[in-house]
Amino acid sequence: MDKEKIIIRESVQNYGTISIIFGFVGIFILSFIFSPLAFIFGILAITKHEYIAGTLGILFSILGVLTSPILMALINMPTITYIQHGVLL
Repeated sequence: MDKEKIIIRESVQNYGTISIIFGFVGIFILSFIFSPLAFIFGILAITKHEYIAGTLGILFSILGVLTSPILMALINMPTITYIQHGVLL
């Protein structure tokens, strides 16, 4: 008789990886969409004991917010980039 092998795979949460990817992409493009998602997934990753990935995702999401003119305008704060007399400082 053939013996059947039963493989039990533990469920893996990928919240930390998603948080890092969304946060990194949010630094460069569409940060008003990706940065809040990265923050949410970062919090979920930390609650699921993915501390390093969650923390990196949260840091990337904060950087995305700081470099986003749209999000900074929503919370009435100046952006890091400053244009004076047509020169980007």
